[in-house]
Amino acid sequence: MFLRFLLALAVLLAAAPATAQVSFVGDWSARIHEDQPDRVPGEEPGDFSGIPLNEAGRRFGDAWDVARHSVLEHQCAPYTLPYMFFGPNQFRIWEERHPDTQELIAIQMFMGTYQQRRTIWMDGRPHPPDYAPHTFMGFSTGEWNGDILTITTTHLKAGYYRRTGVPQSDQSTVVEHWMRHGNLFSQVTIATDPVYLSEPYIRSQEFAVMERNNTNWLYNCEYVMELPTDKNTVPHFLPDQNTWRGEFGQRHAMPEDGVRGGAETLLPDWRPGAKPAAVRPNVNGGFRPEDQPSKLAAGEVKAVHVQGNVHMIVGAGANIAVQVGEDGVFVVDTGAAGTSEKVLAAIKSITPPGKEIRWMVNTTFRADHTAGNEAISKAGRTVNGNTADIIAHENVAAHMIKAGVPDNGRPFKTFFEQGRDLPFNGEAVVISHPETANTDADSFVMFRKSDVIATGDIFRTDSFPVIDVEAGGTTQGVIDALNRILDLTVPSKMLQQGGTYVIPGHGRISDEHDVVMYRDMVYIIRDRVRDMVAKKMTLAQVQAARPALDYEGRYGSNTGPWTTAMFIEAIYKDLGGQTAAPATRSAK
Repeated sequence: MFLRFLLALAVLLAAAPATAQVSFVGDWSARIHEDQPDRVPGEEPGDFSGIPLNEAGRRFGDAWDVARHSVLEHQCAPYTLPYMFFGPNQFRIWEERHPDTQELIAIQMFMGTYQQRRTIWMDGRPHPPDYAPHTFMGFSTGEWNGDILTITTTHLKAGYYRRTGVPQSDQSTVVEHWMRHGNLFSQVTIATDPVYLSEPYIRSQEFAVMERNNTNWLYNCEYVMELPTDKNTVPHFLPDQNTWRGEFGQRHAMPEDGVRGGAETLLPDWRPGAKPAAVRPNVNGGFRPEDQPSKLAAGEVKAVHVQGNVHMIVGAGANIAVQVGEDGVFVVDTGAAGTSEKVLAAIKSITPPGKEIRWMVNTTFRADHTAGNEAISKAGRTVNGNTADIIAHENVAAHMIKAGVPDNGRPFKTFFEQGRDLPFNGEAVVISHPETANTDADSFVMFRKSDVIATGDIFRTDSFPVIDVEAGGTTQGVIDALNRILDLTVPSKMLQQGGTYVIPGHGRISDEHDVVMYRDMVYIIRDRVRDMVAKKMTLAQVQAARPALDYEGRYGSNTGPWTTAMFIEAIYKDLGGQTAAPATRSAK
């Protein structure tokens, strides 16, 4: 059926005249038919039917508790693009054209229900690189295929395919096909998600033009404590404890296998109890290479402006934050071995003439963050002519001494308290040290006026947190550190995105929503492992139960320096799990 759909669509696109451009300008409202219960009051918990959901998606959905919406940082978050059109919805469309040539530059949308502004670029520009921020609407480009407008969207935040916890990852991409027939506007969406879907998820719907214009549902959203509870609690169900499981199928006399979703259940000849059918690999959904986020070339190092005085240097092993201004240059972390020459060139490209590197901070003792200390320090100097000073918690220096790092590569401006602050380039620079996080030596740095936080490895978007128990790291310490970062982040007026930007130790530029989703992940996996430890399960049994299943496709790895198994073992050890069988007494 899927292949027939694509074939029919291809024929339709090829048959349409190449120069035709239909106008979608106007105010539109959804036409709701038999799907009204699904789209207006909302889906029922536990209903995964009709979605090519994989096992990771089911695990996430089973863990989801509706009380999650009460968590402070979730209260104002709108839906993401793959679901936003399917709730109650009205929107306005207008065109942006070149003032002289009248060429179409972009199609603009305002989603009245969710106060989201969307731009669909029509001028052929490429999609942003993979280290660029993600948003609820993503980055969209469009092209005409006769009368059909085809739109490709990348850089989406994590969200839901259904508002009852059916997850959509921030690795998803969406292709839309828009078709207009008089006062009706048909939309086909094809969502591809390598984390939670086993094949593309296709939906279609219609909108009708509004004669009396858009009724915008504008509102101020301020997240507040509504109940006297711990604001950092993440409501969720442990495995096999979801109280909604099975209720939907019983109410509607549906087989539980069908309620649980999956690509095989979408086939017309599927029957309950049948073996899962072979599904198509869920790769890139047929998107063209130019529509995909570009990646740095091997060995490339470059500086990317974040906001205010702060830039992020990518490609140097770990991310480096650089603040520039009239006082000079402030550097957070220095990158991996062998990258210093390129890092200095990137710093020079954003440094005002005559300004030098004055201060440096190490957020950790790890070599991928600090191997460039000596070279970067010698390239700068303090006001008294010495090489640029390196600031770090005293435990950073202690770990480096233990590892045999030479004097010139270690920080000597150390502190033992919870943090330090100093003025530089017209803003306060605040260095914070959690008592414990990934190790006992981590720090994060906030540039207060620029509203940017460099987190080091406390937060990263490319893997599970590296919890080094032997170096003083704890799972609760990571959660506490993430909560401290969330206390400092403030989103912009666009409902839970932008505002304070976050430079992770590794990965893309982020904001509060990205950090809270990461915090939730660590919190939920910690609770699962803790429950298993309480049940006296061995490490092998815990690993076999895969407590991180719903996040493995996003953050996990079976190879490399930090695997999913190592992450689970670190939590297990930290929570007191017995990694070895107890010694047996010899018989007397």
